Amino acid sequence: MQKIILRPLPRKLVWSVSGETPEPELHELEDYLQPGALAHLPPADTVCLLLSPEYLCFRQAELPAANYKITPQTLSWLVEDSVAGNADDLLWTVLGREENTLHLVGIARRALAEMLAAFSVAGVTLSHIVPDGFWLPDVANGWCLCQEETRWLIRYDAWKTGVLDGALLSHLLTTCPETPVMSLSPLPIEHARIEYFQAHPHWYDADRLPVVNLIQGAFRPARPVRQAPRVLKYGTTFMLGLAAVLFFSLKGLTLWQLHQQKQALVSEGRALWGRYFPGDDRSNNFKFFFASSVKSRHPDVLTLLTQLQEKLQPWPGLTLRQVSYGLDTHRFEAIINANDAGQLSGLMAQAAGTYTVLPQPDGVKLSLKERK
Repeated sequence: MQKIILRPLPRKLVWSVSGETPEPELHELEDYLQPGALAHLPPADTVCLLLSPEYLCFRQAELPAANYKITPQTLSWLVEDSVAGNADDLLWTVLGREENTLHLVGIARRALAEMLAAFSVAGVTLSHIVPDGFWLPDVANGWCLCQEETRWLIRYDAWKTGVLDGALLSHLLTTCPETPVMSLSPLPIEHARIEYFQAHPHWYDADRLPVVNLIQGAFRPARPVRQAPRVLKYGTTFMLGLAAVLFFSLKGLTLWQLHQQKQALVSEGRALWGRYFPGDDRSNNFKFFFASSVKSRHPDVLTLLTQLQEKLQPWPGLTLRQVSYGLDTHRFEAIINANDAGQLSGLMAQAAGTYTVLPQPDGVKLSLKERK
């Protein structure tokens, strides 16, 4: 994974490709924020900007509870009393945590947005922004210094860095003569407790950079959409086509089976219809036409006799004396002899709904009612 580190200095930009061997080559570029000025940089998975501490605000905050939920909003609440202005105008990042103590760094949201836009116009998309100066060693209860043209980069705490001009540095050295100082560059004035580096640390050493990123939340760049391999495209197209063929094949098979079942039911219904209503050629809507067809059909005399015999079974004292049936009029009449008046009354009550009942001297005459 290739990583490019950018480091803005007064009036120029220095950049290098981290991890190059034997020694990374340093490149300098002036007017680096001009449109397209950085478009020539080699492709890299990570583009990291070492941001000068002059853009940053370092704070320390105490958590009210060990399980306190840490969010951008709660971080703003924790430092609002120690920040001039509105703490919500800054985007806060946790540099480190020691038990319930948080070490934070903040950057103005507006400045961050403008910075990302400026580098984008210049031809590069920043993926990481890291506070500059943490590549300097941490001196316990002291300072670590490095001169860069007219300014001095200082690391005065494990979690804080800063930028000084020569006059302010001279003032600090004069007022704090007992503070231990390590420096990569000769100091502007004499100092009692000065120690110069034997081995020079390098800002382009990615292993010495803090594992933080000031680009958070909505400021993170969108992940680039990678072109899918051609084999994957063809494979996906083939699988989609195969799935569509299987889907429509199964759908067609299901519809064909339903059609076959429908045809079988229609054939069965036509056979039953022809059995009970011969001469009436019908192939559908059997249920709808059943009631009207039944009304237009008259049962044969044998069926009528069977029905009458079933009605007489509960009355053994009644006997069938005479039956008449008109083929043209379909009029069915029966004369019943009665030896028991009680049974005759029961039959008359039972048959009243189906037959017209006419009393006879020794029985009763039943006439089948006409259908309506």
